[in-house]
Parts: sequence; structure tokens; C-alpha cells
Amino acid sequence: MARLSALARFVVLEFGPLVAFFILALTLGVKAAIVGSILVIAADAVWRRLRRLAFTRLYLLTSGLTLTFGAIDLFSAQPFMLSYEAVVTNAATGAAFVVGAFGAKPLIQEVAEQRVGKPFPKSPDVRRFFQIFTLFWATYFFAKAVIFFWLAWTLPLTQAMALRSIAGGISLGLMIAVSVTQGRRMFFLCRWLGLLPASAGQAGG
Repeated sequence: MARLSALARFVVLEFGPLVAFFILALTLGVKAAIVGSILVIAADAVWRRLRRLAFTRLYLLTSGLTLTFGAIDLFSAQPFMLSYEAVVTNAATGAAFVVGAFGAKPLIQEVAEQRVGKPFPKSPDVRRFFQIFTLFWATYFFAKAVIFFWLAWTLPLTQAMALRSIAGGISLGLMIAVSVTQGRRMFFLCRWLGLLPASAGQAGG
């Protein structure tokens, strides 16, 4: 239950506007989804201010992309735009994660620290792990872009959109679940594979 609670909290905090958009788009249409997403973003901004929670780069990225998705869907009259919109947005998201891996603090580390409520140790192995983890997410979005391009190229528009909606939702859910529940195991796996530099304690011992 604790892991499920942590997973749900992570989804709401970092992907709330995107989740609201998808639900409203499927039930009430794109226009309602855009309005609903704006309301969710506004309410969430007030709530974060009151709780003094930071606006992580991942949250700002997903919120911005949510509004971008909605605008493209709303004003796209050409099937070409509808077919390849998901390809462009996933490729752009992957690029943003690549950039986020090499900032002052890796993007996923920023999210993880907010989730646990305290900073992680400032050591080379921790920073390298979160860089790898952020690039892992970038690879996921680039892979989705390639798959969605293939779907758009080979299938009719309605079939391609249906498949990418199902595959995108399931795969994103799995990525979030792995990130929230398996981070510690992935850290030790990276260490076992020799992908992390020795920490101060290991070097001294």
C-alpha cells in the first residue's frame, strides 16, 4: 500500500495536468480537456504555493506540453498534423530530458528529492545515477517517437491514434511505476555494472 500511495502521489504531483487532459479528452472532448487542464494547473499552482512545494522542471515540462498538445489537437485541421503530432512531442520531450540530465542537478533527481522530502547526498555516484536515470527516461521518449512514426507511416489515422493512445498510456504507467518502486534496485544494478564512480566512502574504504 505504501508503494501504491507513493506511486499515486508521484503521478498527481508531476503528471496531474496531463492525466486530467487525457481523461477529459476521452470523455468530453479536446476543448473541455484544454479548459480543464488550465484549471488544474491554476489550482495546483495555488496549492503548491500554500504548501511551499517547488515547481520541478518535470512538472513545468509536462504542464507546458499538455497545453501544447491541446492547442495542436484543437487547431489541427490536417490529418498530417494529427498523425505526427505525437512523434514531434515525444522527440521534443526526449530532448528536454537529455538537456535536463546535465544541468546543475539531473532532472529526475530534482523530482525524487521532492518526493522524499530531502536532498540526496552530494556524491559522484548519486549524481551519475540520476544522470543515467534521466537519460533512461529520454530514451523511452525517443523510442516512443520512433514507434509512433512507424504507426503513422503504416496505419490509417484512426488506428494509429488508437494504438498510440493505448501504448503510450500503458508504457508511461510502467515507467512511472518502475521509477517510484525500483529506484534503489536500479542504483545497485548500475553500481554492479560499473556505471557509477566510487563514492567517498568506497574510495576511502
